Amino acid sequence: MNRLFTAAVVTALTLQLAPTGKGAEPADKPNVIVIFSDDHGYTDLGLFGIDPNVDTPHMDALARGGALMTAGYASAPQCRPSRCGLMAGRIQNEFGFDQNHANPGEGQGTLPRLYPAGTDMAGQPLLTIADRMKKLGYVTGFSGKWHCGPNDDNHAKYDPRGRGFDEYWVAPMTTGSTNLDLAGNLVPHQKRSTWPKEFQNRVILQGKFAEAFVTRNKSNPFFLYFPIFGPHVPMIAKTDPYYIDFPKQNYPHYNDQQDDVRRQGLALLKAMDDAVGSLVQTLRKHGLDDNTLILFAGDNGAPGKQTHNSGIGSWNGSNNVPMRGVKGWLHEGGIRVPMFAYWKGKILPGQVINEMVTTLDFTATTVALGGAEIPPEFDGVDLMPRLTGAVAGISRTQPMYWDFYTGQAMRLGDWKLWRKDDTTVLFNIGDDPAELTNLAYQQPERTIEMGKKLDAWVATLPAAARYNPDKRGKNMISSLGGAPADVKPDPRYLIPYGNPVATPYPAAVVSPGGPVATPEPAKKAEDTRMLSGAERKALASKRDAMSKAKERRRDPTRIFERSDRNKDGFVTLEEFVGNRKDKADALKNVFDKRDENNDSRLTLDELKR
Repeated sequence: MNRLFTAAVVTALTLQLAPTGKGAEPADKPNVIVIFSDDHGYTDLGLFGIDPNVDTPHMDALARGGALMTAGYASAPQCRPSRCGLMAGRIQNEFGFDQNHANPGEGQGTLPRLYPAGTDMAGQPLLTIADRMKKLGYVTGFSGKWHCGPNDDNHAKYDPRGRGFDEYWVAPMTTGSTNLDLAGNLVPHQKRSTWPKEFQNRVILQGKFAEAFVTRNKSNPFFLYFPIFGPHVPMIAKTDPYYIDFPKQNYPHYNDQQDDVRRQGLALLKAMDDAVGSLVQTLRKHGLDDNTLILFAGDNGAPGKQTHNSGIGSWNGSNNVPMRGVKGWLHEGGIRVPMFAYWKGKILPGQVINEMVTTLDFTATTVALGGAEIPPEFDGVDLMPRLTGAVAGISRTQPMYWDFYTGQAMRLGDWKLWRKDDTTVLFNIGDDPAELTNLAYQQPERTIEMGKKLDAWVATLPAAARYNPDKRGKNMISSLGGAPADVKPDPRYLIPYGNPVATPYPAAVVSPGGPVATPEPAKKAEDTRMLSGAERKALASKRDAMSKAKERRRDPTRIFERSDRNKDGFVTLEEFVGNRKDKADALKNVFDKRDENNDSRLTLDELKR
């Protein structure tokens, strides 16, 4: 347990030894449930004890009754690639899926059915975890956000039906496609949008479909993928009972608007927790909890685009404290996520696993538990020997690698290498999970050797799935340089470790034995003409006015308000195009790129992205 966690949390997680040292053999055809939360920051699992306002008793109970992974990682800092990696059991760059809008050959944002040209398995089928479990005799179920292709494919090739799932509710919100009703009966494939009042909350509805699947298949071995859509935006409605009943928040470093967004995020997390708790109750009702492995992880860290003074941006109210960085970055805040495993009577309760665990291990573990050999191309390992106490440590033959448009990273044991442009930093992430001290100058040989390993892996990737310093991430400045000077201290960040005090964060990275690794934003060329003071003042005023006018024209909120003609809180493609028919094709492309959940309408947050 690293020193960022309080003594009270350590006490709450005291290891309870099982009566046998090796652990029991898995039952014949045990069930597996993989729960994948969305933009769920590391802070927001109550058991961590980082923020007392986080209210997740059901998830806490599962983690306390099983194994809490304090160093759990997603395979990408963004939704689609992370999910596609989980489905395939591989680092998604290896089959050309590096970011949300990637197109490895079968449509933008779509998990390909065949390995694309230029990959190690070109032309071979790209099987999902559901494909594999179905072949092993499992009934496969899905409920929640798909995001690995269209939600409702006319040809049933790229939605869950075509990727190995037998029974499904496919919907990030409350309008979606299903072949299952809430009583657990199969129905013809259909669209549904109307529900009783008690199912208006999207995550509660997703949980009820998960329960319906379990109830229907209580006598069959089943695999359930439950990618619950929260706490990702859209925010919970302020008319929702979960928001109304959740206490108002008052963080000393937030203004009133930010306090309210945090309240919305915490309220949606509370609803998610109830959905998970109700699913567990359904397992217990049918006597299935002692034959069901539950694996839980976030798909990436929480976004953090709110400014330090007044803005909100795309923030969803979730936090990554005490980790550096946010969604989209390969700092810990972008890829380290809440993670735990639970299996009554099989997993030793009360475990705290500080070794690196990845979501790709979930795929490998599930397939192995189903009775198959782990495919050699997989990048994850079987966790069950570690979880049952049969072994004392997780054995890996390779590091974990990440490649995204904001840089590259790898973790090998306790060491993490991160690089972008000409900056390379090295952290002992076991001792320093907040990435405060760059040890590259003290460990030059290790830095070089890890860099060579990372280079060798990157060289195996399709060219389009590699970090390119001249493209999208070129002008994105990392948080290594620390927070602006006027940031208010966040009392949840307790640094330095030895004598913790509330500190403005992120703090600047220090580099013993060398210069501080602080990337500086590119400076614009100055106007060198000889101007009088009055001329310079007039020019500055003119530029300021032009800049503000440009900002107003491009302000997503203004665009959204103009476009949302019926004021229903969404913008359809027809509203988005409006009277600009001559630009309809280009505008449709923009609309499709912004429509991340593929529901044919934009929220304000989607438009901002």
